[in-house]
Amino acid sequence: MSPYDDHRCGRTSMIIRPRMLVTALLLLISSAASARAEIPTILSDKIHKGAGVIDILRDTTSEELDTYLDSTTLYLGVDLNEDLGGNESRDSLGVAIDEMELVIITTDGEFTFDEFYTNTTAMIETAGNTESQEYYTLFGSTGSNEISGSTTDFEIGSFDDVVQIRNVEYTGEILSAELRVSFVETSGVGEAETFFDYSDGFEEFAILADSDAALLDGADVGVAAAASSVEYTYYSDIEAAVGAPEPVLVLSILVPLMFYGLGRRRA
Repeated sequence: MSPYDDHRCGRTSMIIRPRMLVTALLLLISSAASARAEIPTILSDKIHKGAGVIDILRDTTSEELDTYLDSTTLYLGVDLNEDLGGNESRDSLGVAIDEMELVIITTDGEFTFDEFYTNTTAMIETAGNTESQEYYTLFGSTGSNEISGSTTDFEIGSFDDVVQIRNVEYTGEILSAELRVSFVETSGVGEAETFFDYSDGFEEFAILADSDAALLDGADVGVAAAASSVEYTYYSDIEAAVGAPEPVLVLSILVPLMFYGLGRRRA
């Protein structure tokens, strides 16, 4: 009688030996790791109600991310899902970025990168303030775009805009990687404040290849269709937008130093 036949129960059953079980588990783990390791990739965690944390290693491996970051730049695609209230429309909607940090923990310690750029900015009055400040912004539209020519197998048609996080340099082996995002809470008063406010929608992020990021960035999804009353600054590419919002702290230090230097020259 075959060890796989159980005539007493009237059925055929399979005896799973320990070695077979271990082999199957190893193959399953290897397959899962291989599937997660592909970049570009959509990131599973979403940004909800204007803020959130994305665990990047849910969707890729530390080895794949380390190889990708050899360029020292993280290219992020963003799919906006905003309510169409106020002066936003199906063809044009937006949010403004308050803070964005890539936090990487390695065997050598914690590294934080917050130098990010998009190709548009706007002067926005935030909640509780009466003076406007310049922020990097994101544009988009509802539905899919018609971008073609991707150099990878990744579908960029469902994404709207691009953020670059630059100068990502660290040492050691990656243990964890998080993207921390918060959008600007506007005052809600004024054209820009109404357009760039965030709603309760789930904003989706993806890690893009640099070539796909260039295609998406150049498509300017939702930019031209924005209401004429919404004031913003558009740059031909992200490179031209680098350093656009001047840090208040830097200016507050430089101005007194300039006057101090003039005073010394006159003396």
